[in-house]
Amino acid sequence: MERGRYLTGIILAVILAGLFIMPAAYASTPPLSAPPSTLPSINYYYHNVKKYTISSTDWNNFITDVLDNRTIVTYNWSANATQDLIIFDLSYTGLNIYGSSLVVALSHIGSPTVANMTKAFWVVANDSSQVSGYTNIRALDAGAYPGFSWSTPAIKPMAVTERNIAIVVGIVAVTFILYFVFNRKR
Repeated sequence: MERGRYLTGIILAVILAGLFIMPAAYASTPPLSAPPSTLPSINYYYHNVKKYTISSTDWNNFITDVLDNRTIVTYNWSANATQDLIIFDLSYTGLNIYGSSLVVALSHIGSPTVANMTKAFWVVANDSSQVSGYTNIRALDAGAYPGFSWSTPAIKPMAVTERNIAIVVGIVAVTFILYFVFNRKR
């Protein structure tokens, strides 16, 4: 009987350790540096003929008019100092995967005006993001950077919250039941 308690205790300890270690393994967000004072200019060709340059001013206008517009993106990105990482890589010198997709879409639309950049935004909005299980727009609405696989949503879907609550309740219930099963008098 004593051996059964010991074995059950070890199994529960391993399960609980696994539950606490797994989230730590996924939380591997690299350190995020502050953005530079000016964003890099990016060149692209409209239909492989006309060359355009997206300047720092164009990027700032796009970020202000589209990404900070709460009727388009529901998450408050303007309160996030590293919001430029939505488009740029960690060094702020090039584009991440989402930013590249945006520029490719823009190269089929035209010059880097806010109107054209908004059209390009909607072209790639429903594409799969690097955030597992999210499209680009859903990742942005949830507060995750769509161009990085390490990014996790700042706003968790209700199903995830309910699942986590169910896991905790289940662990407490199993522990309670096992306590009385192994501590009853014969």
